[in-house]
Amino acid sequence: MDPAPDIKSPNEKTWLVVGASRGIGHEFVRQLLAREERVIATVRLHDADRASKLWGDLGEGAERLKTAICDISSAESIEEFVETIQRIPNLDIDCAVLNAGVLRYPNRATELSFDEFAFHLHTNTIGPILTAQKLLKAKIPMKTILFMSSDSGSAANFLEKEDGFGAYAASKAALNQMMRHMAAELKRAKDDTILLAVHPGEVDTDMANVDLPWEVEGSISPEESVSAMLKLIPTKTPQQSGTFWTWEDNEYPW
Repeated sequence: MDPAPDIKSPNEKTWLVVGASRGIGHEFVRQLLAREERVIATVRLHDADRASKLWGDLGEGAERLKTAICDISSAESIEEFVETIQRIPNLDIDCAVLNAGVLRYPNRATELSFDEFAFHLHTNTIGPILTAQKLLKAKIPMKTILFMSSDSGSAANFLEKEDGFGAYAASKAALNQMMRHMAAELKRAKDDTILLAVHPGEVDTDMANVDLPWEVEGSISPEESVSAMLKLIPTKTPQQSGTFWTWEDNEYPW
């Protein structure tokens, strides 16, 4: 990891973006640095060189960016990452954005293998939940933890047209449910950390670049999605912990 950041001023915010080498995560980093926030951004080991090139043109904002390795499909990597940031002096996190996720298309329930189902669950569900758990157990002060969910994970608003999204949708539904349980447990423990699940919209990213047998309506850019989520995040209170929102700040059905 890069050297620990200096002690921040009272008006500065520190954000953690897990899964920041591309797409929505990279856009979070870009916009946060443009707002003169401090950012800890994680990438997987094999994405580190690519991320360095992407962030090479950040200019003056680069001094507020610290990078670390974290592969959320590995319990060992998660633990090593949390131990690393625990060593940063006076660290408190205004928002941890748990953005890392995967989609390998198609992943139909009638066809997928054990390993393919596990692949989606490990990265989209288990990894983000355990990352949040380890951060909370490390007693690192955090105001908000944002889980990147999807409308595909809604059971009440089941998207039947999404042929080939079985494992992906199931992994996001499981993420939502575990986030709700975690939020309820924190409330019982009198912990005011705010947990949110957010559908970022139909965002044009590398992960979404698949040939689908249906028309995707309302596609938006990563810039538009992240800009909207940055407005949404600070409006939520501890009483709203454990809720599910769209990037447009509309509560979404489970």
